[in-house]
Formats: sequence, structure tokens, C-alpha cells
Amino acid sequence: DPAAYERINDEVEEAIRLYDKQGWLEKPQDFFPDPPAPTEVTVRSFTSRGRTHERISFDSGYEPHPGEPGAERWMSYTGNRREFALMLRHPEPRPWLVCVHGTEMGRAALDMTLFRSWHMHEDLGLNVIMPVLPMHGPRAKGLPKGAIFPGEDVMDDVHGTAQAVWDVRRVLAWIRAQQPDAQIALNSISLGGYISALVASLDDHLNAAILGVPPSNLVELLGRHSGLPKDDPRRQTLELAKPIGQMVSPLSMQPKVPEQGRFIYAGVADRIVHPRQQVMQLWEHWGRPDIGWYHGGHTGFFEAKPVQRYVDAALVQSGLVSGPREKSQRKPRQK
Repeated sequence: DPAAYERINDEVEEAIRLYDKQGWLEKPQDFFPDPPAPTEVTVRSFTSRGRTHERISFDSGYEPHPGEPGAERWMSYTGNRREFALMLRHPEPRPWLVCVHGTEMGRAALDMTLFRSWHMHEDLGLNVIMPVLPMHGPRAKGLPKGAIFPGEDVMDDVHGTAQAVWDVRRVLAWIRAQQPDAQIALNSISLGGYISALVASLDDHLNAAILGVPPSNLVELLGRHSGLPKDDPRRQTLELAKPIGQMVSPLSMQPKVPEQGRFIYAGVADRIVHPRQQVMQLWEHWGRPDIGWYHGGHTGFFEAKPVQRYVDAALVQSGLVSGPREKSQRKPRQK
């Protein structure tokens, strides 16, 4: 719809003027405010097939900055107003693994399967928490047709990114309120890798961040998959949005997670998150940390045994797991 693209372009231009005036294009970290810990948190237990997990929820509290284009539309997505997370925790203090999901995830059974959550909890002895990103899972209820994150609407992508970072950091703040000296690592997939890379550039006290098949720039990623020829006028949106894509990219900030706690894995045949254009940029920016390559496409990580060994070994190497266990004997490969 030409009218929709015109509206998107107008919002992008207005946003760039605002972000430039506020200095956020030069100092992107200031675009992401520090959220407070949630105070009114609901925790409920669910038992299935003899196993019990918990589900927590609290008001997100996220709001766009005053004057941001698309703010009223974003706040009309009422499902985003409450944050949800699945949780597997031990009765005594343990290290925490915060698993940040990818696109079209945020569903209990799928997330626990792809993150091998019970293995992390029972075999490796970790507390595991899986926050739901905006416009996913139970937070997708009531969305208008065509509203998705990430998608073609640039400002929805900006607000989605900002709220995802805010919500994950509120989960971190809640963990620290329960267990002040907790060791915490991020474990992420795809879109979650992008969000986790941003969080790891803002949070001062993470022990590790494992980025799985991570994008590094959403605008570039969407441009690659738009299918638009070079002379298509709609490509103007992508050109206009480049400064915004850079502003909300982890490439624009320095990682705060310790060097020995940085891990990336990716597929050599990934046709969604391009290994060279997306992953290698982030790998270089993060100081060339441990990286594990598997032979497969974007979703091939789930059945890739080397990836499973890599993630387990990364948790050992970062100190969250006290020592090698049966399924984590092999250290991440150095590249």
C-alpha cells in the first residue's frame, strides 16, 4: 500500500530528526533507559507429566520516549503491556540462565525444547528463565492484521527492540532483587541473539552471553530479504532508515560482558542471518570471541550436536557450571 510506505517514511524522517537532536545517533546507549526492577510480580506453578515449572508476569512499564513517531500506535498493542516468562528454578541459590527466544517463538513447549531447558536445569543445575519478547506468544493477542516484530514497519521495529531490551533488563533486575550476588548468563537464538547483544552492551554485571545465529542490524537484514529490486521506490525506506538501524545495532556500542564470557555460534549455510554480513560483523566487533560453526541453515542448530556441546561447554568455561559434565566435555573452538 503506497500510503503505508509514505507513512513509514514520514515516521522515519521524523524519528531521525528527533534522535539526532537528542544525541542518540551518536550515543545510542542513551536511547535505552535503565529500567527499575518490577515490584508486583505474579508467580504461578504448573505441573505437566510430573514436572513443575513456574510462570511469572509483571507490568512491563515500557513507554516510548516523548515525541517518538509511532508511539501511540505501539502503545495500542495492549498485549505488550505485560511481560511473561517461563521459569525453572531450584529451591537454593543457583546461577541463572536467561534464554531469549527468536522470531515466532515465545511459546512454552517450543521454547523449552529449543533451549533444552530441562537439561540446563536438571543436568547442569541452573535456574532457567525464558522471557517472552513483545508481539510474541501471549503478548501477540489482539494485534491488528499485519502487525509483527520484526517487520516492514520501521518504527514498530524500533519500539519492539527498545521494549525487548527493557523487558529483558527488568527480568535481570528481578533476578538480582531475589538473589543479589547471582551469576547470570544470556543464552539466545536469532532475534534473541540481537536483543541479547544489545543487553550485553548495556548491563554491567553479566557473566556471559551466548549469541546463537545472531543478526547485528535489523534494517540491513530486512533489506536483504525484502525482495525489492534496486529501482523499486520502496527501497527509499531502507535508505532512509540506515541511521536508525545503526543506532539500535549492537555494533554501535561496546560489549560489557567479559571477553571470556562472549560466545557466538552460527550456521555456514544460513540464508536468513547471513554469516558474513551479519554474524562476522558482530564477531569482529566483539573482539573475535569463541565462535562455533555448524553445517546447516538458520534453524539447523537445534539438531546440531556440535552446537549443543558448544553451549554446554560455554557455560562451563564462563563459570556458571562448576565443572565438565557428561554432556559438556568439549570446550568451544577458538577461531
